Amino acid sequence: MSELTLIILSVALTVMVCLPLILNSLKQKSKGNLLKEKLKSEAQVSHLKTGDFETWREAYCIGLDQENNHLLFLNSLENETLVQKIDLSHIRLCRPIRNFRETKAGKEKRQIINKVSLVLDQFDEHTKPLTIDLYDEEKSDYMINEWELAQTWSQKINDRKN
Repeated sequence: MSELTLIILSVALTVMVCLPLILNSLKQKSKGNLLKEKLKSEAQVSHLKTGDFETWREAYCIGLDQENNHLLFLNSLENETLVQKIDLSHIRLCRPIRNFRETKAGKEKRQIINKVSLVLDQFDEHTKPLTIDLYDEEKSDYMINEWELAQTWSQKINDRKN
């Protein structure tokens, strides 16, 4: 084979491998932007302005309105869209929580994370804490980065309180 044929073959194979990855990345970005726009429009209805956003799994978006001290969470799994708006002035503390389930493989026991949540404790101790589920094993087969996300957003919320 000549050098030209090898170069053409190498370029063609590289394009065949990279093109689907690039297209998938663009598709995920556009879905993430669509979620951000949905959350922005929901915020505008309540006269809120979200500036700090994060999206994941093409179904979830969380945002923070720093001016009005509100947290917004959008969950658009299946056919319904659920939006939670939380006034952080009523929140005392935010904690990231992991729930586990145990499985047995022979004599060995394993703990598997089945839920990751943000728990928002309110100043009024008689009021039940608010919960935002970032990962639920029943809705998603595997975790991506939900635990890191929970820790990051818990820190952001607690920093707003201080």
